[in-house]
Amino acid sequence: MTDNQVVQLIASTRQALLGREAEAAKLQLLFGFDAFVDQVSDLVDKRIDFDSFTKVETIQGFGQKIMDAAGLSTSLEHVPRYVKIGGSAVSMGATMGRLGCQFTYIGCIGYPAVNPVFEDFAALAAEYFNIANPGQTLALEFQDGKIMLCNTSPLKEITWDRILSQVGKDKLKALIQQSQLVATINWTMIPEMNIIWEKLQSEILPEITFEGEPRLFFMDPIDPEKRTGEDWRKAMEIFARFSSHYRTILSINRKEASEVAKAYGIKFSVPINEVSLRDITEAISEAMDLYGVVVHPVDGAGAVFDGEYYYAPGPYTSSPVITTSGGDNFNGGFCLGLLLGLSPEQALTVGAATSGYYVRTGRSPSWDQLINFLACWERHVGEDFSDYM
Repeated sequence: MTDNQVVQLIASTRQALLGREAEAAKLQLLFGFDAFVDQVSDLVDKRIDFDSFTKVETIQGFGQKIMDAAGLSTSLEHVPRYVKIGGSAVSMGATMGRLGCQFTYIGCIGYPAVNPVFEDFAALAAEYFNIANPGQTLALEFQDGKIMLCNTSPLKEITWDRILSQVGKDKLKALIQQSQLVATINWTMIPEMNIIWEKLQSEILPEITFEGEPRLFFMDPIDPEKRTGEDWRKAMEIFARFSSHYRTILSINRKEASEVAKAYGIKFSVPINEVSLRDITEAISEAMDLYGVVVHPVDGAGAVFDGEYYYAPGPYTSSPVITTSGGDNFNGGFCLGLLLGLSPEQALTVGAATSGYYVRTGRSPSWDQLINFLACWERHVGEDFSDYM
């Protein structure tokens, strides 16, 4: 896209959102099921004194330290920057809550009591239901990406029986009935997700009839490399069955797209890391029986809906404050755009702007902050406006 085309897309997106806060406030959303306490840290390269050090700036530099220790041993020091809420269901829910939507969360923010890290999140939710305690993540951030070291053991408590015991079948049915968006996130780390999907399909959806525009059933798997290709294909067969009631959407980052393509045995004429965004998005979409597939690298996003490819660029910054949960903020903004009836390109632009604001400030935008960020981006297309705030 030319700079002028990007300016026009951002401007049309901003105009499509103006004055629609009340519509967003009427949306009712349901999120499940993961939650993590994220400790975001820097990795020490050279310690200068007790209070100062130089950082390992790149994943390649981190990898070299690991390689140099092969056959020997090493000690690596990480310095915590802060602790924050984590987990994609939590982060996406918080993003859409900050934008004014009403949401309910079912998951693992603390059992029986809410973990203190999630108290503000719980207060933002219209309702929440605890099933288990959160996982823990050590997030090492670098200039070229991040390494997430996760303890997922609490997530084994996320089961259909636990959901019914804490929520109740009638309440769960009511939540499904009222929600314009249902987002079940982190298939990779939730061992019982396939069973939960099948139970929703066999025990809840047959008793529900939706009217009007088909609603959204959204899924971000979170790095399926940990699972086999056979596991992935089976899960997506189950997920696709939600298409009987919903517009089913899969959202993945560029690295995850490569793993999904491998799982389906998709071949390209160039190495997979060199495949264009359009080619890999279209190839994955053709392999799956879903309404929509979204692939969101850091510099933009591509999507296929009903066989048509759409693209929107992202607002680049060379010096993000944070990258952890940037994809969840993209997903939140993107889904808000779809729910408000924006075009696919405009919805992708809302996602990119929501994420762009987040990585620059360390927090998800309010409605007014999103509108103002779009206006700023419109003025600075093609520039690195890292000093936005």
